[in-house]
Amino acid sequence: MHVLALLPRNLLAHLRIVLGDAHTLAAAAETAELFSLLRSGEVDLLVVDPAMRDGAPADAVEEVIARNPALPVVVYTTLSPAAVRLVVRLGRLGVQHVVLNRFDDEPRRFLELIERVPAQPLAELMLQELDVPLRSLPIVVARAIEQLFRSPARVRSTQELASMAGMIPRTFYRQLSPVGLQPRHLIVCARLLRAYVLLRGPEPRLKEIALRLGYSDPGGLSEQLREWTGVAPREIRRSIHPEAFVRLLGERLRGAPEDDGDLVTPM
Repeated sequence: MHVLALLPRNLLAHLRIVLGDAHTLAAAAETAELFSLLRSGEVDLLVVDPAMRDGAPADAVEEVIARNPALPVVVYTTLSPAAVRLVVRLGRLGVQHVVLNRFDDEPRRFLELIERVPAQPLAELMLQELDVPLRSLPIVVARAIEQLFRSPARVRSTQELASMAGMIPRTFYRQLSPVGLQPRHLIVCARLLRAYVLLRGPEPRLKEIALRLGYSDPGGLSEQLREWTGVAPREIRRSIHPEAFVRLLGERLRGAPEDDGDLVTPM
């Protein structure tokens, strides 16, 4: 998981301890850098203290939420009257997760929250769509697939996906074969889910979205969307509801032709 943070030094230092080597962290020093980091790469979670610098980041956080409605946000702050007011303000925009310094930021508990929050609704819909085959798989394989859909930025190749299950790629492929799933197609599906969320944002630029998701050019993303759903990127925002998009991907995933043996995603 890739975490982006806008925090005062003491909270940032503790967050680094919480994340350890399990996840990557990018820290913004101020709001302009926050927007720059959001544009430059895939972010799975934003951790922010809206009360730092007398509440200056609050407006920026509201703008981030408006531009990136699917980006999960965790407020990490120190208890104070000003912080409470800002938490209530962001709560009206849907921010639900609040961690208070010295109260509930014990590392293990904090990490559990961080790893749970990015379970985006679309990812959960996709996992429900795949519920039957997932229940037939070994638990380590099913867990790797769940992590893929919840944090697709973590996985760049079938080898990395197999490693999450503690297997070499060919063993992982054999585990999936009886239920009709293939590693490379799972990775493509997870990326297209994220592409759908980004394309329905207020400023859907296909080129930027393609680069963020690891495609060498926007044509590759456009071609895969057409191949998997029959829908062009420009049509997705106005004509395809989330449930319908997930259903299209699920049908294509289960009916995909046999893989050609390439164990690296073509991005």
